Amino acid sequence: EYRNILPRGVKLSAEDIWDRCAYVLSVKMQDPQFAGQTKERLSSRQCAAFVSGVVKDAFSLWLNQNVQAAELLAEMAISSAQRRLRAAKKVVRKKLTSGPALPGKLADCTAQDLNRTELFLVEGDSAGGSAKQARDREYQAIMPLKGKILNTWEVSSDEVLASQEVHDISVAIGIDPDSDDLSQLRYGKICILADADSDGLHIATLLCALFVRHFRTLVKEGHVYVALPPLYRIDLGKEVYYALTEEEKTGVLEQLKRKKGKPNVQRFKGLGEMNPM
Repeated sequence: EYRNILPRGVKLSAEDIWDRCAYVLSVKMQDPQFAGQTKERLSSRQCAAFVSGVVKDAFSLWLNQNVQAAELLAEMAISSAQRRLRAAKKVVRKKLTSGPALPGKLADCTAQDLNRTELFLVEGDSAGGSAKQARDREYQAIMPLKGKILNTWEVSSDEVLASQEVHDISVAIGIDPDSDDLSQLRYGKICILADADSDGLHIATLLCALFVRHFRTLVKEGHVYVALPPLYRIDLGKEVYYALTEEEKTGVLEQLKRKKGKPNVQRFKGLGEMNPM
């Protein structure tokens, strides 16, 4: 029976297998050849092929007959590979709260009162431009992101800062990933503001995953929000209505049938299209 237990992205090396391996192998043969003057390694080609065939077949049979032990051996090898990969990719965690320079794309606010300050994470420079024009500079900060961020759900805390976008978010909010210390928190509310289409929802989901996975204390303490921009704007004379969904738009249009005039319906392609004035 084939058992697919190797996690995605993990490749085993010989060192992962031999790391905790101990065995005794006894071979008798004529005219053995050894490598080097110390004769520590047998170099006879025919012997290596013969031993490999005999041991592989016997060991494969034993593994299939002892499934629990085989799975334990596999888990040990996989754990060794994961430790090796983490050591190779480990990012030196910067002490974000020690006062590094804030990201250049962050349009910060002037106030420091956590009861009123808000940081809006928006999708791209276009949305960032509209949001900057509409914000209250005293209490609202805007930080544009470069499209979809890394999916950090299965990324360890040691590696998550390798993403420049995640690093910049951490610097902006003043909190280390996986830290319970919120004493250096720079904003009382962190608002995820993405387009109302499927791509925007995907970006919002990736950001939610980042905060739930690596900034859990922020979520538990009620500092993380998801803003819901409207998908439609409906004008009738001087009256303006907004709808989050197709169903809401239909409901608004039904209500407006009782009034005079023909409503004008605009579907927003993104935050950048919204007039902040």
